Amino acid sequence: MFASKLVICTALLMLSGSVLSQTLLSLKDAKIGEEHPPPETTTTFTTTTTKQTTTTTTTTSKPPTPDTTTTTTTPKTTSTPAPTTSTTPAPVPTTTHAPQPYPEPSVGTWNATCILLKMAAQFNFTYETKDGNYSHGLLNVPSNATIGDHVCDTKTIQSIELIWGSNTSVESITLQFTKKNDTVVMSQILIHFTVPVDDYPDAKEGQTIQMLHNSTGDFKTPEKMSYHCTRAQKLNMTETVDSKKEIGWISVSQVQVEAFLSKQANGFSTVHDCDSSETSDVVPIAVGIALAGLILVVLISYLCARRRSNASGYMSF
Repeated sequence: MFASKLVICTALLMLSGSVLSQTLLSLKDAKIGEEHPPPETTTTFTTTTTKQTTTTTTTTSKPPTPDTTTTTTTPKTTSTPAPTTSTTPAPVPTTTHAPQPYPEPSVGTWNATCILLKMAAQFNFTYETKDGNYSHGLLNVPSNATIGDHVCDTKTIQSIELIWGSNTSVESITLQFTKKNDTVVMSQILIHFTVPVDDYPDAKEGQTIQMLHNSTGDFKTPEKMSYHCTRAQKLNMTETVDSKKEIGWISVSQVQVEAFLSKQANGFSTVHDCDSSETSDVVPIAVGIALAGLILVVLISYLCARRRSNASGYMSF
């Protein structure tokens, strides 16, 4: 009994499945086939990029419709960009400038009532270094130096002092003039200063230098005339007040000076130029030599001519 029921149920199921299959086939041939036709041509496109790979499968029917395209996209491959390497520019090398020459002195003008002075002065000195050796330095007399002590109340010796620097380190130069036989000369130069460690760091600290120059003929000029000289003149300063073996010199240029001025004077008197005074001695000597030579030539010519005339006279006899 159970077996017969099982057979009947199976038969019914097979019959239902056959009917359902026929129904589906009919529907497929009628309408559904137009929407989903069987694939005839399959074309596969593979696109490869640096970031992702896409595979596209297209099913084409007659005629193909957009709805028959099936796209399969692979997951994107995320790539980490390479780190950017920053390039630091190389440092620009600094240029070391050669040490500049010591500046030239500037011209200053000073009036001490009895002495009127205009000049540019620079002196070379010898100083002691920290290691016990000696070296040379340069120092200018500033054009804005002020007048310190000055002597005007004597008739034979007058002087003018120029000072500069700080109150604790006063630097000075003193020029002394002497009048004798209506002629004025600069008879002495005295320099006193402390070696500036800012300019000369190798110098022994607190070193004071004094240099002295004695003369009997510098800046020589007639009385009531001003001495003038444009070119630089070097005056040796080999003596010192404390008798140390320090050697130096002072260079003076653009000089115009007049001592023993009268109280009514308001400027320089007639100029007595150093170059004109030097050439005045040379010109007379040159003229004298030329005249002596000319006289000698005339005398020799006369003696030669007289000797020839005497010889011809003897030949006539």
